[in-house]
Amino acid sequence: MFAYRRSAKTLFLPAILWPVSGLILRVNFRLTHSVKEAVLKYQVVALAVVVFLVAACSGNTDPDGPVQVVFWHAMGGPLGDVLEDSLIAEFNATHEDIEILPVCMGNYSALSQKIMAGVMAGSPPGMAQAYETWTAQLIRGGALVPLDSLMDTDSSYTDEMWNDFFPVFQANNTFDGRVYSFPFNKSVPLVYYNVDLFDSLGVVPATTWDEQRELLRILTLDGNGDGDYLDAEDRRGTAFGTSVWTFECLLAQAGGSLLNEDSTETAFNSPEGIQALNYLTTLLYEDSTAYLTTGYDHQKGFAEGRVGQVQGSVTSLAFMIRDMQRRSESGLSTFTIGTAPLPAGREQAVYISGTNVILFQNDDPRVVEAGWEFIKWFTRPDIQARWFAGSGYLPAKISSLEEPEVLAKIEEYPGLEAVLEQLHCAVFEPQITAWYDGRTFLSESIEIVLYGRMSPEEALSRAADLADAEIRTGR
Repeated sequence: MFAYRRSAKTLFLPAILWPVSGLILRVNFRLTHSVKEAVLKYQVVALAVVVFLVAACSGNTDPDGPVQVVFWHAMGGPLGDVLEDSLIAEFNATHEDIEILPVCMGNYSALSQKIMAGVMAGSPPGMAQAYETWTAQLIRGGALVPLDSLMDTDSSYTDEMWNDFFPVFQANNTFDGRVYSFPFNKSVPLVYYNVDLFDSLGVVPATTWDEQRELLRILTLDGNGDGDYLDAEDRRGTAFGTSVWTFECLLAQAGGSLLNEDSTETAFNSPEGIQALNYLTTLLYEDSTAYLTTGYDHQKGFAEGRVGQVQGSVTSLAFMIRDMQRRSESGLSTFTIGTAPLPAGREQAVYISGTNVILFQNDDPRVVEAGWEFIKWFTRPDIQARWFAGSGYLPAKISSLEEPEVLAKIEEYPGLEAVLEQLHCAVFEPQITAWYDGRTFLSESIEIVLYGRMSPEEALSRAADLADAEIRTGR
C-alpha cells in the first residue's frame, strides 16, 4: 500500500472557465453586441445553476463501508454496458473495500461542462474521462492528482507496467514531464471494405494514396450510364464527412503537423495541409469516386452496398457487425466486412483519438487510493484485452496483444492485426488548452473547402490565424 497526501496548492478556479470563454470567443465572431450580452447573461445563470446542482449532489464516503469513488464518463449504449455492467461490476465484486459509482453524462460536451462546474463548486468526481485539452487546463488549476506521484509511492506498480503501454500512450498522457492521466478509450482509424465486392473485382485494399485513387475508380460504377451515381445500380468507391480526423491523418501522412515543435503556433497551413485537402477534393470533384455525407451516413451507404469502402474508427466494427446482422434478419443483402490500415502518403501515420482517465484531488486520501486501484486494474493487460473485445477500443498495453480475447478477434478479422500495428506510427493531437477552439476553427475550414466554397489555401490560412490568436492568449 502507499500513502497519498493531497497537495496544499490552492485551486485556481478561473483557469477552468475555458469551455464558457471559448464559446464566448466564438460568439464574438458572429453576433451583435446586444445578442452577445444576452448570451453571456444566459451562460452565467446556467453555469451558476449547474454549480449549485453539482455541489448539492456531492456525496460523502461512509467511514464504515466501502470507499466510494464517483466516476463520470460518456460511454452510452452498448459501450456503457461493457464498461458498467461487465468491467466495473467485476471490479466492485472483487474489491470489497471499494465501490466505483459510474455516472454517464450522455456526451462529451455535457461531461466537460459538468467537470468544470464540479471543480468550481469544490465537488468534482473522484475520476473522469477527459480529453488532453481539458486535462491541461485542470492541471493549471491544480485540480488533478499527478499519477506519477502514485506510481512512485506504490510498491506494487513497477517500471515494467508503465513501459508496457504503447509509447504513443505514454507520451499522450505526459504533460510537461509529469504523468497526469492513463489511456482510457483510445482508437485509431482504419478502412472498412466489402470483401465480397473486392474479391469479385480481383482487388485488395490500397497501401498508398495513389493506389487508393486507382482502387476507388475500379470500385465506382455508373450502372445505367446516366452519370448521376444516384440509382440503385450505381456505386461509389467511398464516402466521407467533413472530419478533422480524416484531414489530420492525411496531414501526418504527407509529413505535416498540426502545431510547430514547441506548440507556440499552428503548422497545418502548409504545403502538406494543402496537399491533404486537395487529395480529398480530387476524390470528390475530379475523380467523382467519393461523395460527402453527414453523421454516419457513409457507414449506412457502406452497409447498403452503395459504396465499396469507408474510413472509420476501430470502435465502429461492432456497430457495423450489428447492422449486417439486422439486415440478414430482415432478408436484406449482406456481405463480409474486411478491415485494413490506412494507406500511406509520404509516411505511414495516423492520429489516435479518444479520452484518458484522470484522478481528482480529494480531501479524503482513501478516495484517491481507491481511484488509483481501479485505474491500475483497468489498465491491466487482461482487462484491456477484454475492453477491446467488448467495445472495440484499443488495448493500451503491448502485452495485451497476446491475450486470448485479442487473438480471437484478430483471427475473426485478420486485417485488425495490421490496424493495431498503426499504433507504432501513431501521433496525438496537441495537449494545449487553446487547441479546444483551434480544432473547431480547423473543422470549419475543412467543411468550407470540401463543399467547394473556399480554396484550401484560403481556408487553412483563416483557420491558422484564428487558432494562432487563441494560442497567443495563453489559454
